[in-house]
Amino acid sequence: MTAVNRLEMRQISIAFGGFSALTRVDFCLEGHSIHALTGANGAGKSTLMAVLSGAYDSYSGDILLDGQPVSIRSPRDAKQLGIHLVQQEVDVALVPTLSVAENIMLDHLAEGGQLYHWGDIRQQANALLAQLDVSLDVRRRIDQCSLAEKQQILLARALSHHCRFLILDEPTAPLDQHESERLFAVVRRLQQNGIGVVFISHRIHELRAICDQLTVLRDGRLIESGPLAELSGEQIVEKMLGHQLADIYPARRPPCRDETLLKVDGLHDDTLLRNISLTLRKGEILGIAGLAGAGKTELCKALFGASNSRVTKGELHGRPWKPTSPHAAVANRMALIPEERRKEGIFIDESVVMNLSVTADNSFSRWSLFGHRQAWRWAEDVIQKLGVRTTGPQQILRRLSGGNQQKVAIGKWLRNDAEVLIFDEPTKGVDIKAKTDLFELIDGLARQGKGVIYASGEFAELVGLCDRICVLWDGRIVAEMDARNVDEETLLLYSTGGTPA
Repeated sequence: MTAVNRLEMRQISIAFGGFSALTRVDFCLEGHSIHALTGANGAGKSTLMAVLSGAYDSYSGDILLDGQPVSIRSPRDAKQLGIHLVQQEVDVALVPTLSVAENIMLDHLAEGGQLYHWGDIRQQANALLAQLDVSLDVRRRIDQCSLAEKQQILLARALSHHCRFLILDEPTAPLDQHESERLFAVVRRLQQNGIGVVFISHRIHELRAICDQLTVLRDGRLIESGPLAELSGEQIVEKMLGHQLADIYPARRPPCRDETLLKVDGLHDDTLLRNISLTLRKGEILGIAGLAGAGKTELCKALFGASNSRVTKGELHGRPWKPTSPHAAVANRMALIPEERRKEGIFIDESVVMNLSVTADNSFSRWSLFGHRQAWRWAEDVIQKLGVRTTGPQQILRRLSGGNQQKVAIGKWLRNDAEVLIFDEPTKGVDIKAKTDLFELIDGLARQGKGVIYASGEFAELVGLCDRICVLWDGRIVAEMDARNVDEETLLLYSTGGTPA
């Protein structure tokens, strides 16, 4: 029988500038195991794995491999021990102008001391991809690869070092459902080959689908560690938060005003949407439920004028209306917070103040000169109002967590006092604590009398937050219900094309 690899971290502590990021944390990973590591933003999970992968050398505590103490004070130390990290920002670890084969073998090529023929490099890269049951053209440049393919390339690179332990940091955050399922298949294949996998995520349903062990951190301390099957999803979330799961949703608002903000009859687009009709009232959160491919994103973009669409009849603010362009939508005090916020909703490599000012039109300008001082004061006000965790308006958005990036994506619309706000999968890539903040923020917008369209495949969120819910299936609205009188099972039934018995 093959010996089982065992990696232990005992009493790990580390502090930054007097702030304790980890306090006496224990963690154990064995080969043939997929170990879930979860917790809210700031819980310490990424810091713990950064210690394990050699990013920090100022920690205290012990690390043991197969019962023997080892020293990990640099990424090189970790790799030599067979410990590899695939970070969430996969592009940071890849060279876009090089080929797939060169990126897979990059560490070996960079070490030097050995001559490689191009044929050998491609052959070795293909062999490593074959271990993952992945087929890619190894001659293709990295900048022509999808995010899912880039992850596979980094996994193959890890295998090139005789990987024993693999750390995946939020691996599904940028992937759709099909890509995530393919990643799971690859991870299970690695597990079968004896590799121990750390799977960092806040998506409880994914953890339950693929992991066998679970460790929960909160505020830099160990809260729970053991078999995952012994805990329900609700119990896991409650351990992450430190309070009951029901508390993540705001108290129900009073019935919304009977005053229509937006009305659409007979909306069609050129691809999927057919005969969509809906009404949004002041002070209402209207849920749009649907599974992947149902048309949620297409509907959000059509309403905002970001895709070709046509309506039989439309009304906005009591006046005739039809979606024509995003520019016209903004002029009509509409806002869109898109699903792919990093691609379409924010400038990831710009500052918080720049992102919050981008929709401000001319309100910060005087005599064609941009008022930096005004923009700065505005950004400080929004940061405080929305509880954005940042070092200040100057911080680059890439350095913020997913939840705080989403708050900035919302905050940029507050300057022009948007009345109709369209949210497309607003909690995608956001941890459970940040979700609570976003729910409070969206609820607060509705209490101000604004109309909110909340499109999501997370049915629990729709039931917990919305007033009414429309269900999309195959580009059509097939049901409309009062959110107070519906459950997740009913939403799932309608969203798969079924009807109650």
